[in-house]
Amino acid sequence: MGRVIDMPLPRLGETMEEGRIGLIIKKPGQAFKRGETLLEVESDKTTVEVPALQDGILIEWLVDSDQMVPVESAIARIEIEGEAVAEAKQPAAPAAAAAPSAAPMPRFVPLATGTRPRASTAARAAARRKGIDLATLQGSGRNGRVSRADLDAALRPSRAAYHVETPHGRIFFREWPAQGQQKGSVLLLHGLFADSQSFTTLGRKLASRGYRVYAPDLPGHGETISSAATLADMVQAIAASLPAVRLHLLGHSFGALVAARLADRALSLTLLSPAGCGEEVNGEFLGAMLGARVDHALSFLGESVPPEAQASLAEHLAAHGAQLKEIAGEFAADGRQKLSILAALKAASVPVRAVFMRDDSVIPAQHALSLPFNVASRILPGAGHLPHWRAPDAMVDLIDQV
Repeated sequence: MGRVIDMPLPRLGETMEEGRIGLIIKKPGQAFKRGETLLEVESDKTTVEVPALQDGILIEWLVDSDQMVPVESAIARIEIEGEAVAEAKQPAAPAAAAAPSAAPMPRFVPLATGTRPRASTAARAAARRKGIDLATLQGSGRNGRVSRADLDAALRPSRAAYHVETPHGRIFFREWPAQGQQKGSVLLLHGLFADSQSFTTLGRKLASRGYRVYAPDLPGHGETISSAATLADMVQAIAASLPAVRLHLLGHSFGALVAARLADRALSLTLLSPAGCGEEVNGEFLGAMLGARVDHALSFLGESVPPEAQASLAEHLAAHGAQLKEIAGEFAADGRQKLSILAALKAASVPVRAVFMRDDSVIPAQHALSLPFNVASRILPGAGHLPHWRAPDAMVDLIDQV
C-alpha cells in the first residue's frame, strides 16, 4: 500500500494565477508512469499537458472539466509508490443492493475513431453552451483535436483592414463588424506611439456585443500615410475619414485629445487614461519612446506587451520617428503637457466618462480631480496605463450603459 497525497495544480507560467481544467485523460483506478500526461490545463495563453511527476495510481479527481481552479489548489488524489488502490471512487450503490466485497477498478474504453470530432472536454462544454458543431472546426491540437482556443477563435468577429483616402492622406482602418442585433458604431482612438492593433481585444468584445467598431491608425502611426503632425491637422484627417454617422468615441491617452475635439460627431465620449486633463506626464517614458529604447519605455505601461507587438512598435518608431517627434513636441515638453481638453469636455453635450489607473506612471490618476462636473470619472486599482488591456469587459460595459 502506497502513500496517498493530494496533487496540486502546478503553475504553468510566471503570471498564471488560475487555470481551466481541460481534457481529463487518466481515470480513477488507472496506474500511470512518471512523465505520462494526466490531464490538460488551459491558461489565458495556451493549453498545456500536465505530466505525472512519479509513478502512481489515480484515486479520484477533485475537479471537473471546464472548471477554473487557482494555482496550487488540490485537483486530484493519487497514490504513489503503491501497486494497487484499495477502493477507487465509485457511484453510490442503490440502498437495496448488497455492497460488493471488493470494488472493481473502473475500465476505460476509448471511443472508436471517427465516432465524434476529437476535442478537449473544455471545448465540448463550451460548444454545447454556444450551439457550435465541433465537426465544422479545424483543430490545431495533437491529431487535429479541437481546443478551447480553436473554439474561441471561430467565434471571434471577422476583421477588415483598409485605407480611406482623404485630403490629409491615406488613413488606415481596422474594422470589426457587429455581431447579432446591432447597437451602433464605436470609434477607437489609440495613444501616442501605439496603433489600431492595440484595440484588438476591445474591438472583438464590442463587436460581439453588437457594435460596429472602427479603429484608425492616427497620422504618424502604424499604416497611415499622412503628413499631419499637429493636433488640429490630425483631427481634420480623422474627421475626413469617418462614416457619416454619429459614433461612440473612445480615446486612450493621446487619443483622448483627438476624441474630445470630435465631440460634435459623438453619441458619447469614453476617455481612458486621458491626456489633456492635467499638467504632468512622464517625460522619461516619452523620451525612451522617441529614442527607440522600447524595453525601457514599455516598463512604464504596467502590462506585458507581446513580443510581436514590441517588434511592430520598434518598426513604426523607425518609420515615423521624425513625425512622432513633431507630434510629441506639440503635446509635451520637460514632463509637462501643453494641450488641454478640459474646456471641450465641459462644453460637451453628450455623456462623458473618464477612466484612470490608480498607480499609472505615465499620466497620474490625480488628474481626475480636475475634470468638470459633467464628466463621470472612475479610478481602477493597480498600476498601468492601459485600462482597455487590464479590464476590457468593464470598458465595453461603459459604452453599453449609455
